[in-house]
Amino acid sequence: MNKRILRIGIAPRAQIHKRMLDIAKGVKKQQKDDPRVWFTSWEALASVLSKQNMLLIEMIRDAEPGSVTELAKRVGRDKTNVLRSLKVLKEFEIVDFEEGEGGRRAPRLNYDDFLVESRLKRPSRAKAA
Repeated sequence: MNKRILRIGIAPRAQIHKRMLDIAKGVKKQQKDDPRVWFTSWEALASVLSKQNMLLIEMIRDAEPGSVTELAKRVGRDKTNVLRSLKVLKEFEIVDFEEGEGGRRAPRLNYDDFLVESRLKRPSRAKAA
């Protein structure tokens, strides 16, 4: 089985916006190894991949819970709180849900690993006269 890797990019908002417009206009082509998900800062990425969310990711990977309720019990959190976190992870394509027994939604990981690429430009330095 091939390892599924989520490529994550970090770049300034203007750079991300320009890149999206260039792709939409056909000026630039989306490459296979380009980041799929973008963040504007390391802090934004850290808020999505927080300690609590990483625990959920690890638990889904290791235990493959049959429902959100089961996952919540395993991590010792309220189901509503876990569902809120899972919705954030779904928004960034990290998790998805499959139909489990009795119509329950079982959280599943879309990727086996993450690869983060930073494209932050250095500020230009004015030359001394």
